Amino acid sequence: MPRVLRDVGAALTCLQLLLLLAGVEPRPRAWDEDGFQLEAIKKGILERLGMPAPPVIRHRLDQESIRRAQRLYQQKVAELARNRSREEEGPVPGTRRLHRLTPTLLRRPAGPRGDQDPQGDQDPQGDQDPRGPYRYHLLLARTAAFHRQLQVLQAELKLFKQSLASAGTSPLGTPVPPRVSIYMLGGGHGTPRLLHSQELDRDALSLDLTAAIQPWAAGPEDTLCLELAFTADVSASLATSVGESLVLEVETRETAGRGARRARGLEEECRKSDGKCCLKSLKVSFQDIGWSDWIIAPNSYYMRFCEGSCPHNYKPASMHAQIKARMHSLSKATPPPCCVPAGYDPMVLMHYDGEGRLVSTLFEDMLVTRCHCA
Repeated sequence: MPRVLRDVGAALTCLQLLLLLAGVEPRPRAWDEDGFQLEAIKKGILERLGMPAPPVIRHRLDQESIRRAQRLYQQKVAELARNRSREEEGPVPGTRRLHRLTPTLLRRPAGPRGDQDPQGDQDPQGDQDPRGPYRYHLLLARTAAFHRQLQVLQAELKLFKQSLASAGTSPLGTPVPPRVSIYMLGGGHGTPRLLHSQELDRDALSLDLTAAIQPWAAGPEDTLCLELAFTADVSASLATSVGESLVLEVETRETAGRGARRARGLEEECRKSDGKCCLKSLKVSFQDIGWSDWIIAPNSYYMRFCEGSCPHNYKPASMHAQIKARMHSLSKATPPPCCVPAGYDPMVLMHYDGEGRLVSTLFEDMLVTRCHCA
């Protein structure tokens, strides 16, 4: 074949390859494992609730109805915690203890003018903030003694040095009793979430924070951030106004029985598992996935899942699993055992249903507690 024809043929071949490469789709993006897990969680929750899609909330309940529902939610969560405690510890109740914690109370920073507007703070658009001007941030850090295996029974904040009915508190000399609204503050620029609102007893020196401390005590966050919004100026009655430190008294019951030790062991084990079957977790924030408008509580939870390899004699669920792992080590034609959940904790979800009602739904098998190879 003449040299010219060979060169033409080579050029045509290169042109064909370029055309083929131009038609090839680009490589897919990296595997977004967390994103796929979140989508699976969303679909799983909707399927369990029998809902094809998140409900459209047309008529929201009033605050009092929401508060009643939240109290029922807290009661159900506390009941589940007591039942788990009895199952793990037996009939003998756990040890009770009173913790005296020292939170920090900070007056909300003043606006751009350097003062507090007595008619209520305003946002950059000029809208009045419904939480009012008398707002404080309460910060509480977890201590070594106040660990996550404690069940909170009662939490009282020794907030006032003198009663609200004492002399010198003239702003409260009105027939309408003052109220306080307690908000949970999230990270970043998340919208504060109302936990509950209560009327202040003019003669009481303490503020009940049980509903706020209970979920935080069992959760993963090291610091609790709350906002206390008062309907009147209570600064003269605060304990901090005379230079004293606030005291938060928390009564707890020790639940660190077999289940708590097992959970701590799993956390430690997963860091040292070298890729073997263990319990991992992924934080699911209902606000981040766009569901905070219809899921009222909890704000977030940790989805736990089992992941890793199952070599011979490692966490076997049964003799069958041991034999299966041995057969796989001898011949790859036999599939190995899989890392799967071996136990669950329940979880309560308070949410709007398809008819606009606020309900609480119990998921018996939502939270994985341990894994094995089966």
